Amino acid sequence: MRPLVRFGLASLASVTLLGGCAAAGEDGPQNILPGSAGTNGSAGSGSDVVGPGTAGAGPVTPGGPGSMSTCESSQMGEPGLRRLTRRELEHSLRDVFPSLGAEWSSGMSGDSVSSANGFDNDNELLVVSKQTAREVATAAEAVGASVSTSLAQILPCAATGDQACAEQFLADQGRRLFRRPLSPAERTSFLDFWNTAFTATGDFAQSMGWLTRALVESPEFMYRREIGTLDSDRLRLNQYEIATELAYTFSGTGPSDALLDRAERAELSSPEVLVQTAHDLLMTAGREQVQTFFDAFVGYARITTIAKAGVEGFAERRQEMLEETRHFIDEVVFARGGGGRELLTADFTTPSVALATFYKFNEAGVMPASDYAVVQRPAGQGIGLLAQGAVLATLAQPNGSSPTKRGLWVYKHLLCNAVPPVPPNIPELQAPVPGARTTRQRYEQDHAGNDYCRGCHGRWDPIGFGFEHFDEAGRYRDIDNTFPVDAKSHVAQNGETLFEFDGQEDLMTQLVEQPLVHECMSGYLATYAFGETVACGGETRRAEFINGTIGFIDYLASLAGEPHFTQRRTQ
Repeated sequence: MRPLVRFGLASLASVTLLGGCAAAGEDGPQNILPGSAGTNGSAGSGSDVVGPGTAGAGPVTPGGPGSMSTCESSQMGEPGLRRLTRRELEHSLRDVFPSLGAEWSSGMSGDSVSSANGFDNDNELLVVSKQTAREVATAAEAVGASVSTSLAQILPCAATGDQACAEQFLADQGRRLFRRPLSPAERTSFLDFWNTAFTATGDFAQSMGWLTRALVESPEFMYRREIGTLDSDRLRLNQYEIATELAYTFSGTGPSDALLDRAERAELSSPEVLVQTAHDLLMTAGREQVQTFFDAFVGYARITTIAKAGVEGFAERRQEMLEETRHFIDEVVFARGGGGRELLTADFTTPSVALATFYKFNEAGVMPASDYAVVQRPAGQGIGLLAQGAVLATLAQPNGSSPTKRGLWVYKHLLCNAVPPVPPNIPELQAPVPGARTTRQRYEQDHAGNDYCRGCHGRWDPIGFGFEHFDEAGRYRDIDNTFPVDAKSHVAQNGETLFEFDGQEDLMTQLVEQPLVHECMSGYLATYAFGETVACGGETRRAEFINGTIGFIDYLASLAGEPHFTQRRTQ
């Protein structure tokens, strides 16, 4: 497309996106929602020495999204604007403009990850900085160029090259991009823009590319509006806001024409209809959205980028480990409708044939019939999600297992404890010496035997010892560094021992009997769905999820029937 600098139309990003923040009541590219941005990453994820260690450290206050106690009834949160994540933006544009292709990428930087919950859809962190505005402008230009070169496929009337054709494009594609019909004022404004571009370029296809770019760079596309209109003592979201919320929450992309048509007919009103619509979305287009949640919750997708020193064949099996876990989650959550108990204690897995051999399942006489088919795990060699190779290898060191990383994940994500920040000047953990000590002995002597480390590591390392039957590549073992593995330990909470266990299977079997574990998982799930922690936001069926009556899909779909999904507090 020819540049339109001389016609005053080049700086779309700074005018629209940054201006949109100012229009929302901010000074430039600041956070639209209350609160300040947190740090990226997950506390304690890069080291085996975590937290301010003093021997006299007091009890840990539960923290994180799942730590909130259950409530008698569900409540609504505050209104706001939610910037699309990079993933949501790309999915939306590929859906509206199939000419981009399934592999098209915006080239935008990754979204900031919340240190509290590990999710990249945190409202408070999704701001439009100057860099974001520039990246969106670049992506919008690419989309506009694609529309220009494939206009005949997108717009049957393109051969006429007149304003009526531009109006048709604006009505159809503008509705999909803005997730609602354009107002008369918006139609006039965008058509004026198109006329200016058409006059400047003399080319209908190029002018339509510029119109596309203007629509993509508009705050009306970049932000999800969840504000509603005042109704007595609350704000009620309109039908198009609800359709948008349904689509992005349960399918990860913008609403389809069919869903927008339902909004136009005011069919998205009753909680029963919303829950059923959410369930339908989850079971179709929403499968990837559910997988995205679990990957963010656990972090196992990092398996494809890590290395293991001296583990033969590991690099060749990394991608297969990721696929195994995805197929496992699909089987537990979708095919069997499972919840937390099934996820953590399932006695099967779904490896490729080559991966099963890597795990040495063949030595136990257990092999899948085909790649990623369901197969029973060898007896006594682990159960559930936390026996997955992708999970165990990710939560390990390059040259050995890691009781700290594995125990810390349970401590934070299943028991919902807050993890203190890593202190400065922490001592290095001694490297393994062949034939000298087991991993557990090193950790007990270097962590528990050090007053500086014991206060914190004494909270999660004992949990991690339960996984010591698995090496750094996620393979089961009985011997570690020439010594028998000792996987007996205990789980403590606030200084009190919850239970003792012997090995990973015993640990998982007893963990799933703790209501806090399911309260914690449901809290994380609701936080991901809402894009923020909404106190008491998902209570209607939470008790059923906690006691195992319903699974992940039914609980997640139930959030569409909560007051927060259609209403907001006025203050």
